Amino acid sequence: MLKRHNSALGSAGSIFLLFMMISNIAGDDFIHFVGRDIHHLFSTGPLVSFAAGGSIAAGAYFLEDSEGYRGFMGDGFLEDCSKGCDNALGLRLLGASSLLWAGGAIFDSDDTEETGQMLTEGLLITYGIAGVLKLGTGRERPDGSNSRSFPSGHSAGTACSAAIIWDRYGPEAGIPAVVIAGFTALSRITLGKHHPSDVIAGAAIGLAAGLAVTKAHSEDPPNDPEMQPAVMVHWSTSSGFGVYF
Repeated sequence: MLKRHNSALGSAGSIFLLFMMISNIAGDDFIHFVGRDIHHLFSTGPLVSFAAGGSIAAGAYFLEDSEGYRGFMGDGFLEDCSKGCDNALGLRLLGASSLLWAGGAIFDSDDTEETGQMLTEGLLITYGIAGVLKLGTGRERPDGSNSRSFPSGHSAGTACSAAIIWDRYGPEAGIPAVVIAGFTALSRITLGKHHPSDVIAGAAIGLAAGLAVTKAHSEDPPNDPEMQPAVMVHWSTSSGFGVYF
């Protein structure tokens, strides 16, 4: 149990360190946008996603089999695709979005750069929320591998990405992204990694974060950059560590 808890703390710590590293490299623009993203988490769209997802997940929790539904998609091609999602997605999406952001900046593609930044912001928020809930709930996975079942990080990350991709490129790219997100959610169940309520909650979190990011980036930036909301980190030997807005 201690090993599982330390592993979860390690994952949460890695997300925080990555956030700090990106903040130092990207500068004030990134910090200000993250502050605006968090502000928009409490707007109508994200709140509806949280409320609807939470309600449906709660209903699924009371109806679902405690042992999960491992193997419900059968074996063969779908099982191989599910394992592919397991290996290719999750936190790896965050690394891919950061590379996309960097690639857009290097090759002077404003569209690619903004897409990469939006994905990075959304996934940092998504995995941050999911990580805190995983630590707080400690729900065991159906396969018994660890106690980080709720919510599904894979489902959350792909839902967030799909929301942002749809906003950036319309249904031509958004629909395939939604299909991938839906299949990823089902794959987590058939692999025994999550219960249905886990993937529903994860998808709701990711959708909420994606909507918040797209809304933040659709607004004109404030005229005075000093007045932009921001997430800041404070450390001193007397008062210790703190995060404030």
